[in-house]
Amino acid sequence: MATAVPFDKMFLTSIWIETLLYGLNCAVFGTAMYVLIRKQTGTSNRFLIPVSIFLFSLSTGYVAVSFRQLLEAFIYAPAGGASAYFKTQTNPLAVTKLVLYSTNVTAQNLFLIWRLWGVWNRKWWVVVLPLAMEIVHTISEFIAIGEGAVPRPNQRVKGDFILIIRQLSIVNWCMDLAINICVTAAIAFRLWQMAKTVGSHMPGHKQFLGIMRMMLESGLLFATATLVTVSIYLSGSLDTVNAIDGIIQLATITPLLIIVRVGLGLTYGQQTRDTEVDVPSKLEFITRSRLGRSTNDESEVTDSTHVRTRPGAGMSDFDLHKVEESSV
Repeated sequence: MATAVPFDKMFLTSIWIETLLYGLNCAVFGTAMYVLIRKQTGTSNRFLIPVSIFLFSLSTGYVAVSFRQLLEAFIYAPAGGASAYFKTQTNPLAVTKLVLYSTNVTAQNLFLIWRLWGVWNRKWWVVVLPLAMEIVHTISEFIAIGEGAVPRPNQRVKGDFILIIRQLSIVNWCMDLAINICVTAAIAFRLWQMAKTVGSHMPGHKQFLGIMRMMLESGLLFATATLVTVSIYLSGSLDTVNAIDGIIQLATITPLLIIVRVGLGLTYGQQTRDTEVDVPSKLEFITRSRLGRSTNDESEVTDSTHVRTRPGAGMSDFDLHKVEESSV
């Protein structure tokens, strides 16, 4: 029978991996800020900067709390007490980490839903279901944290977990997975529609496909990490707590990395960092016959990117730098 890894070694390893990811996070964040500040045009960019700083601050706070845990477990605690310290998930530092993680994931999900709203021409009906799912996700995760922080006597237990916390956590992660997969797929589908309508012979076709690929890659990365965590949790292993140490860094790196890829011209199909493509009005991806929209509508492709039809001009402007940049 396999021997269980001591909690001290397990948490030390997970925090070490978390620190490596945080180092990458710092580099990506710095580059993303350079990209965003360099292009301080439009209200969306002014929104992206504080949101990026907020997400990075949460991941930084998480690393700081992890460092404090190491001090308390290996320096301040009695010799040999590190495993017992880490096994106690009701101590304030452990609860603080869960709050930071949950806040980070919630913010990222709302950010993703906001992008969906922009891509689909600011149609509110598109985001009603994702927002409802996010409400369920947020409520379940914070109730679970509260139940774990102040456990009551005589609570039903399944394995190493309190039953109510286990049930709420499953709901939480299922909602998180559904939001990431479905919303990312909806954004990618919309971008595919745009690329298809533009036509393969037009300059903007590859750029739209490039944005779509980035969205799918970023969604797949975070969804895979979440799926692995859920699988570990369902197996009844306490390694779930360790997996969260890495996921919070990925939750911040994923959106920032897309900004960096776009800003440095690393997007598939992108010719330059500031490419603009003019497409004849007959190839507009929003037409009166297909979507019943007037041709002077403004369709926001991503956060800071618009696809505009200038009234009377007969041309659609695709600011591809902004399109891809705001695909975070």
